[in-house]
Amino acid sequence: MKKLLLLLLFFPLISFAQYQVSGILTDTKTKEPLPFATVLINEYNGTVTNIDGEFILKSNKKIDEIFISYIGYDSKTIAVSKNNSFLKIELKQNVESLNEVVITSKENPALQIIRNAIKNKKKNNIELALNSFKFNAYNKLVITANPDSISGELDSIFKLKKDGSKHFITVDSTNYEFKKQLDRTHVYLTEKISNYTFESGKKKKETILASRMAGLQQPLYEFLAITIQDFDFYDNTYTVIGTKYANPIADNALKQYEYQILDTVKNTQGNSFMIYYKPKKKEDTVGLQGVLYIDDQSYAITSAIAELRGVIDVKATQSYKYIDEHNIWFPIETHITIKKGENGEDISLLGGTIEFGRRETKRDSTITRPKGKGPEDLMYFSSKSTNFDIEINQPVTVKRSANTLEIVDDAYKQDEEFWNKYRTDSITKRGEETYVFLDSVVEEEGIEKKLNIARKVLNGYFPTKYVDLDLSKIISYNNYEGFRLGVGGITNTNFSQKYRIESYVAFGTKDTDIKFKIGGSARLNRETNTWIGVNYTDDLKESASMDFISERDGFFALNTRNLNLSDFYNYKTTNVLLAHDFLPNLESKLQLSAGKYKPTFKYTYISPDKLLQDYNLTTATIGFQYNPNSEYMNSPLGKMRIKNGYPQYTLQITKSFENLFESDFDFTRVNLKVRYDFKQLRGSSTKFLFQGGIVFGQTPVSHLFNHSPNSNFQNPWARRVTFAGTNSFETMGYNEFLSDKFVSLQVKHAFKKFEISDRINPRLSLVTRAGVGFLENRIYHNGITIKTMEKGYFESGIELNSILFGLGFNAFYRYGAYQNPVWSDNLSVKLSYTLSLGF
Repeated sequence: MKKLLLLLLFFPLISFAQYQVSGILTDTKTKEPLPFATVLINEYNGTVTNIDGEFILKSNKKIDEIFISYIGYDSKTIAVSKNNSFLKIELKQNVESLNEVVITSKENPALQIIRNAIKNKKKNNIELALNSFKFNAYNKLVITANPDSISGELDSIFKLKKDGSKHFITVDSTNYEFKKQLDRTHVYLTEKISNYTFESGKKKKETILASRMAGLQQPLYEFLAITIQDFDFYDNTYTVIGTKYANPIADNALKQYEYQILDTVKNTQGNSFMIYYKPKKKEDTVGLQGVLYIDDQSYAITSAIAELRGVIDVKATQSYKYIDEHNIWFPIETHITIKKGENGEDISLLGGTIEFGRRETKRDSTITRPKGKGPEDLMYFSSKSTNFDIEINQPVTVKRSANTLEIVDDAYKQDEEFWNKYRTDSITKRGEETYVFLDSVVEEEGIEKKLNIARKVLNGYFPTKYVDLDLSKIISYNNYEGFRLGVGGITNTNFSQKYRIESYVAFGTKDTDIKFKIGGSARLNRETNTWIGVNYTDDLKESASMDFISERDGFFALNTRNLNLSDFYNYKTTNVLLAHDFLPNLESKLQLSAGKYKPTFKYTYISPDKLLQDYNLTTATIGFQYNPNSEYMNSPLGKMRIKNGYPQYTLQITKSFENLFESDFDFTRVNLKVRYDFKQLRGSSTKFLFQGGIVFGQTPVSHLFNHSPNSNFQNPWARRVTFAGTNSFETMGYNEFLSDKFVSLQVKHAFKKFEISDRINPRLSLVTRAGVGFLENRIYHNGITIKTMEKGYFESGIELNSILFGLGFNAFYRYGAYQNPVWSDNLSVKLSYTLSLGF
């Protein structure tokens, strides 16, 4: 999905103002461009030059003259003639004015201004300074090009020979067809009307009242969840097209950016400092640079520009309006434009790296187009949001604020009267034709159906009319069952919005047994995602596993450790389930279960009052998943997670009731998992995983803890080279250690991917795992060999993942009190596999 979005996000809208002046500003002596100089039509309206000294001014009124100013240079007023809409302007350095700013200061004066802006963030950040606010916003996203910039003539493609002559290859009508289409429509168009609400102590919430995407009857909800551009400029990071960058007024910004005063310009309340910023260090991918307009009294941001210049050019702007009653600058407009760049440097967007600039250099340079640029050079992307109907410190109630994005059911059904009520920018005839044209194309090509299939497949299902087939049930492998072949599925919303039926059946080629599950559930409350259901299951589960009922292993949650498992137990149970979200980020599940359990390996439980090879259990299990910093979207398709925040807490408590429905055991099992992923802006990450568990009472082997081992001690040693697992102890033998009380900690630091070639970009990780465990009444478990790890178990190693086609390897070494006498028995070398979908 991100690949599709990246293809769409190369290009901004050119607004069609009646009058336009463009030009370039350079130094008179050096001829170097002057970036971020001020270019004004009048006292308040204007622009700044880009990094290359270029500017474009547009106005609904005739432009007779422009005023140019740049710190350290003489200002200039330029007359604009009707016949000269592109101006080449040179400015002369003024040493005296430069000395006023720089020479009289002991340090760069811009640094103190930035320090003051950082110091005053709390009183200028509307989410910290205000008790509440709400407003409406209109967003229009367009992919287009100016038809007048495209040659409508047929082009000829030639190949240059060694002697310098040209050999005709073919006639290219691409530009002709492209111009013909652009005269009628844009390349793409989407609109959105939202209501934003904020209450102090809660997260800001967006409710989408109307959404329209050209060609689609229902919007692509996943796209609506992407942060194209941050709402304001006060967080420590600033998001551009889904990727976080260090903010130039972050708490530690002075360590990351260089600053320079460009000018002092008027704002509606007084004056603003123009501060140019750029990264101190050159990284593998392009960093933010731009201009901050900082009020000289409050040190609030009054406007901001952030640019990325690489294989694509990105320009993001923020505009603020001063609201006198509350003494605050409130964001009123965000605008981001993207086009193809001239710089070959990589750029990070949508959490990935765009690096096709290097590949383009490998094109056949002997192929020429006399008429120059193609459509990909001329298209632009633009997304502009305008805030209006702003209310501050009025009574506001934000319910279930972890649902930071909510889409009303009829958002895609709103009529033209509704749209015209909220639009701040009218739709032209060309825009209307875009909807008509793309609606017909998408319907003819069946694109919406294909997108729906892709959405379901990414979640592990293949959709049919009434049933979504579970892809994870088709085939798998383990040492006990051999190849496990099956089919399963769950009814979808075409069947019912309130009821669902799910089932699967599976067959093992090695154990030749059939396993199955059948059940159904009903939704009691949509807002709290409350479901009640019942099912019957006859299947296998890994003995002493540490799974949680609140977690579902999807099709893409591939854990190759399962290939090596041998020790299972069979369970035939009837289950009643209740799922309920207390909050969007606090999910719960209650499961009542009764049935028969039988280990598939030789095992007998012998205690003073029990002698059992198989047994009955009646249990109640409650599980909680709490992700306090995650964010969710509530759409007509249901609840979706749109931000994976950390830490994440998973708690599960299981109580077995002896003698209830012939249950043989009375125990309580508690297990906890805490996950924290710390992602750094430069591409590296550090992950922590804490797990712990305890069991009270007599407990069969099926409900102990095995610590997720993933090793065997087969000979020859080469037979031990299998696949690595996910969060497994790679040097621990299967069921080598069992515990009824344990804690473990895993720490993994992954460095940024490094490039060996265009196709080989592996990632190196350093990993350490440690655990300690205890087991009471070890003698009750007969038929199996059990060790405990009271003295602590340790292993450390390296991972080199995704070397080629997702394959990599890892190597771990076991040390400490449970180190084996033979060194090779402590070493684990395995293949790893990381499933990549190309984004």
